[in-house]
Amino acid sequence: MTDLRSQLLPITNDCQILWQENKDLQGRFVNDLAELQRYQCCISQLTNEGRRDQLETAQQAMMKAQKKASHLYQQLTDKRTALINKLNVGLQTVAQHQNRLISSRLFDWKNRQKLQQVGYSFENKEQMLDEIQQDFEFLADHSWQLRTFTSWLIDLLGRGPQLNDNVAQTFITSLNSVFENLTKLLCMLVSQSFVVAHQPDPVLKTQHKFMTEVRLLIGDRLGVKQQLVNANVTVTIIAEEEARQLSIGEIFIKDIKSVGNISNDYEKLTLDDKGHMSARFNNSKLTRIAHRKPPPKAFQAESKTIPQTATDQKYALLFHISMFQLGNLGNFDVWALSLPIMVTVHGSQDCDAQAVILWHRAFGSVNRETTSDEIKNVSWVDLSHILKRKFTLFTGCGRELNDCDTNYLAEKLLGNGNYDHKSITFQRFAKQNIRDDVNFSFWEWFFSIMQLIKQKLLRFWDEGWLIGFISKNDASQKMMNSPYNTFLLRFSDTVTGAVSIGFVCCEDDGTKIPFHLAPFSIKDLDQLSLASRIATCPQLSEIKYLYPDIDKDEMLKYFDREERNKSESPTGGYIQSEIVMVAKTTSIPKRSASSVLNSGTPSPMGGGAQKVDWSPGDVLQHNNSMDCSEELVTMMSQNQLDSYNIETLLGTGFHSQIPSQPLQSADLSFMGNNFVTSPNNQYQMHQNQPVTKGSPLNVQMNQYDMNHGNNMINRSPLPSNNGHMMTQSQGGMQSYNCYPKTEYN
Repeated sequence: MTDLRSQLLPITNDCQILWQENKDLQGRFVNDLAELQRYQCCISQLTNEGRRDQLETAQQAMMKAQKKASHLYQQLTDKRTALINKLNVGLQTVAQHQNRLISSRLFDWKNRQKLQQVGYSFENKEQMLDEIQQDFEFLADHSWQLRTFTSWLIDLLGRGPQLNDNVAQTFITSLNSVFENLTKLLCMLVSQSFVVAHQPDPVLKTQHKFMTEVRLLIGDRLGVKQQLVNANVTVTIIAEEEARQLSIGEIFIKDIKSVGNISNDYEKLTLDDKGHMSARFNNSKLTRIAHRKPPPKAFQAESKTIPQTATDQKYALLFHISMFQLGNLGNFDVWALSLPIMVTVHGSQDCDAQAVILWHRAFGSVNRETTSDEIKNVSWVDLSHILKRKFTLFTGCGRELNDCDTNYLAEKLLGNGNYDHKSITFQRFAKQNIRDDVNFSFWEWFFSIMQLIKQKLLRFWDEGWLIGFISKNDASQKMMNSPYNTFLLRFSDTVTGAVSIGFVCCEDDGTKIPFHLAPFSIKDLDQLSLASRIATCPQLSEIKYLYPDIDKDEMLKYFDREERNKSESPTGGYIQSEIVMVAKTTSIPKRSASSVLNSGTPSPMGGGAQKVDWSPGDVLQHNNSMDCSEELVTMMSQNQLDSYNIETLLGTGFHSQIPSQPLQSADLSFMGNNFVTSPNNQYQMHQNQPVTKGSPLNVQMNQYDMNHGNNMINRSPLPSNNGHMMTQSQGGMQSYNCYPKTEYN
């Protein structure tokens, strides 16, 4: 922000000074030409009357005036050149900072916002967005000022005396280019400033409310507040396929069709005391979602073996501001897209939906450059980081997964070996059975464990009483190697979302025999908590330690108060009963410890238009227009000098000097193919596009008239300008429409 202000503010101030000097010099030059015209008339009259005694004096006076006017014209040319160069430097500075603001800083914010939904920290989210808004507002102010100076100078050059050297026309051509590029940058800035400040939940359920918020980062600049008094922000749900086509410019917003119904689907953009121009949807509800055919799979072989479900269909929320006008920039049709979301109609779909969302949020592009379907495989290193974040976010636990836990997960998913260099596909992660002898995927198993911890075992996990991620054989080995009898809590490998209690019993000869109770699901623990099962199980009564050396009685004290509160609740005159867990170890045939360790796992239990006259910023004032003298304005507007050859008035000694250095073009390549023309001759911006080198910028602006004071300047179509995207790794896409007809006031 400091760097931007230190570079752009002096440029705008210099343009203000140079504009005033240009205006004053042109007024003086016009007055000198008028003086030369009077000398010429006087000399002609003296010649006709034969008054030789006064003719020589008049001719000398005219030569002196010609020299003065020629010198003044050169000064005027130099000042025009200086102002045009300064405006061009301003254009380049704006383009450079706008590219960095949108393609880097805003992209980074959106990417971190995306990753926040899988558990990554983003504590300075609001502060970072406020800082980005400050730069949006600053660029809007100064881009508008530079554009205003450019427009005024075009007007002044068009009104001024026209010499045969075509210098003025050369200047106008250069200024037209600067003006058009500043207009593009301003329109792009407005369009990109509409962002989803608070993303909706990644999985929406029908008939349930959702909360989301959109924000216009240019705030109240450019007179936005006046124009948006009657404007609404509407939200609709669309297919993700159309959202991607819209974001890359393959279709227009008018072609989008809603695929569901949302109640309370519009809000007003309001300006709060923090300067946030935003619309918050707090009471919106997805009431209906239309059934769609699932998208085709990338590989036919996979589509034959892996059935597609309703949760393979992704959606997006489209936020649209009703058309509004900003000053003389034209009409805007601004929209933004949420990140891809899933929709469920039943809780049983939540697991599959969460898998798709996790894969996209972790590895998909925030600008829809690539879809989650196109991400064929990822490394285990990257996936393990995401699983750790997701685990903490979903369960709300205070203890993260450690290296032993992730190694166990890797073994479940990839088998034994070096995991770091192995890759995982989405099908392997969330579609294929984790083992041949079970009918659930790795994700289904892991997701059900997160649900179990969140709902029933959070205290056990946070306190370290639940090892969880350990195989039955390893658990047996650890308990048998312990110096005293212990029991251990682990997650079942063969039953989803279930915990098993393992313990050892000693035979008469002192041999330790491991046992593992059939796993308990959430439904089982609803009937009798895990703590109660441990406390009441006769086989665990003589075991004092939870592996490795945690005192069982001390652990159970944490749950005594909770159980007492339950027992003191009203019973309606009934006598309370109690469920007691008994492990049936007597019916198990006597086996050796080695046979137990080598045995397999037993079969599991089923268990958001009018004209605005406005001039922004600290430099320009509302009354700081082209306030030339009335005589000068009259002379210029009535073209009193048009019938005279100005070069003749200036004399044979006059030689105009055209600037030898060409105007350096501003680098607008970062706009790439964001700027396209829609079929109805409106301009539409597609933002945050793929950041690899893209198609060249090809902008054809239709011929239109621009009203400058009393003169109409006809703008021809701009030549095509080729450029490429800057390389980098960026969300919510926006567009705008600027109507060709523009009037300057």
